[in-house]
Amino acid sequence: MLTKVHHVTYIVESIEDMADYMEKNFGMKPTRTDEITDRGYKSIMYHIGETMVDFFEPTRDDTAMAHQLKEQGPCVAHVAWGVDGIDQVFDDLKGKGNDMRGAAPTFSPFGYRTLSIEPGSSHGIYFQLAEGDVTG
Repeated sequence: MLTKVHHVTYIVESIEDMADYMEKNFGMKPTRTDEITDRGYKSIMYHIGETMVDFFEPTRDDTAMAHQLKEQGPCVAHVAWGVDGIDQVFDDLKGKGNDMRGAAPTFSPFGYRTLSIEPGSSHGIYFQLAEGDVTG
């Protein structure tokens, strides 16, 4: 069912500082920069082989991401695992007794589709599964 690490998302205090660090230390420039105002964050994205790595900077204090940054400092927000046939995967996981976030897979602001298993169903671990590539 799981095909790869689709993406890894970090929460940081400054995407500009992180972009400078990534360029200085690894010679990498972001492949994409966005501001997702309705969700309250800015992001930079890198492609490393098949895996995307993105860094999110909260732009509002009222988001779960901002609370996580305040409580834990810079950290991994989540790892998303790649799947094929995300609609069927959603139904299969729900049928196995998992509490799913939402009624169906959704589109990320970056164009790929995701589903999330509520941590109460998965021993406290937040699982996100994703299908597709970044678009736009």
